[in-house]
Amino acid sequence: MNGKTILVVDDEPPIRYMLDLKLRQAGFSVISASNGQDGYTLACEHRPDLVVSDYQMPVMDGLEFCQQLAADPETEGIPVVMLTARGHKVPPAELERTNIKCFLDKPFSPRHLIVQIKELLQLPSDESNPVDDADLSAA
Repeated sequence: MNGKTILVVDDEPPIRYMLDLKLRQAGFSVISASNGQDGYTLACEHRPDLVVSDYQMPVMDGLEFCQQLAADPETEGIPVVMLTARGHKVPPAELERTNIKCFLDKPFSPRHLIVQIKELLQLPSDESNPVDDADLSAA
């Protein structure tokens, strides 16, 4: 364990399950939510080190969720990796009001996601703990 907690926010149970599995294999603690509103509540309660969020979700989408995180002094410093449908773009003016540090198009490589997370958290890469590189895709 590296002592870091990742909050996964995605409305698709298979994606949440696979991210939970891969992130735990990589040494992270994981908490998860199925929409931005629940994700925001968990972020306030647990103050994760990083968030992985889907963009398209019910109740509160990923962009609104990230804007709310950035607007709250308690959560404003939490970096976010945003998962998006291919070709989806966030307008620069909207992006400025978030802590989104990178975007990954679905389907994505779990290995690449973990590399991005470790870079954002300034953690060393651990080549002795490889992650299966099977893509995770969304319906």
